[in-house]
Amino acid sequence: MPLKLFMTSKTHSTLTLLPSLWLHGAGLTDATWRDVVVDMPLAKTPNLPGTGNPARVERYADALQHLAPDGAVLVGHSLGGMVALELAARTRPAALVLIEAVPTVVDTFFGRIAGRLLPAVLRRISPGRLAGLVGLGEPEIVAKELRAQIPCWSAEAIADQMCAAAVYDGRYLLSAIAAPTLLVDGQRNRATRRGMEAFEIGIIGSELLRLDGGHNLPLEMPDALREHIDDFLKRRLN
Repeated sequence: MPLKLFMTSKTHSTLTLLPSLWLHGAGLTDATWRDVVVDMPLAKTPNLPGTGNPARVERYADALQHLAPDGAVLVGHSLGGMVALELAARTRPAALVLIEAVPTVVDTFFGRIAGRLLPAVLRRISPGRLAGLVGLGEPEIVAKELRAQIPCWSAEAIADQMCAAAVYDGRYLLSAIAAPTLLVDGQRNRATRRGMEAFEIGIIGSELLRLDGGHNLPLEMPDALREHIDDFLKRRLN
């Protein structure tokens, strides 16, 4: 049988040819990207490292910058999107992909209050129980991954990650981002809508894509997400 019959669209994907860095959200792990990067030998999918106290997005970027050489594709989900934004401002990425992320939560009263209270609450909830709570109302494919990934962290580590997200303000970086930028948000999640639109306004030439999913798009629809990223890179880099 001809070899071409075994070849998928991923075979000629720009992502298989470029180095890339994939950064997960708070409470999740590198397994977030398992089904997305399966054919990408140059992809790096680290777990967010410990940064000391207090945890800060900038410190995550400090620890991970060696994995983001110039010319890499930077992809971040939620908190990972904040870290990807910080890295994009420090390096010369080929492209930037921000999935269900925001540049800050300190621009709203609710965000400021939640940022103060949520880390303290999370330190009192076991990761296993948190996984169950976060998974309520999610599709089973997402809930299953949350139950597998969140307990990989301690309650203290999850609280630190949320604290880093709560105090970060990357709005001043947006106008300096020159890389082609794809913004992906989920139709079912309105919590990040304001932030995604801020990215769209602030990053010149960025493209906003809205998918019929929730906050955890990499877990809910990895194949569709990969297809859209491939399409974006093909249009903007080739």
